[in-house]
Amino acid sequence: MIYSKKNTRLKLFVASLLVLSNSACSTFSPAKPEMSDAEACVQLKALIADHDQGFKQFKGAIKNTGNVRIMQIWNAKRVFPLAKNCQVWEWSTGLTSYICGWDESGEDEAKASYDRGAELVNQCLGKQWHSKFVQTKSGGANASFYREGDKTVISVRYFKEQRTILDSWKTTLYVGDESNLKGEVQ
Repeated sequence: MIYSKKNTRLKLFVASLLVLSNSACSTFSPAKPEMSDAEACVQLKALIADHDQGFKQFKGAIKNTGNVRIMQIWNAKRVFPLAKNCQVWEWSTGLTSYICGWDESGEDEAKASYDRGAELVNQCLGKQWHSKFVQTKSGGANASFYREGDKTVISVRYFKEQRTILDSWKTTLYVGDESNLKGEVQ
């Protein structure tokens, strides 16, 4: 009986050591290099060009969305320096969107991320693109970029999550059909 307890404790100790050493290695491993502005512009322009093809170049693995007759979602390649959790959404109507969303630690961080993102998109697109900046209901902001006669719209926004009791701020990047942005900005 004593041997069994010691053996179990030893196994737990060794397992704990392995977990700690593994997490320490991943914590101190070098981070992926930050995407340059020039690289982000090339990627963003390729993403815009691929909108008519349903973002085929950027789709990853399909996710289970429940009712595929209404909508399908794919994981997507990250094309923007600040972006995380990128997906391609395709509705049954044929409209497609590329969306990235990331949580921020507070309003100041969300605004800084938004300012950086809107500035970078503006630099990448050139003079043929128009911009519109509006405040959101939550105190955030939305920057939309569009071309006359083009159905593709780019939007960068930050906002306070309304459906939570926490002070949760998010920043998003959207590339897709303008009609998907017709809803009220929260």
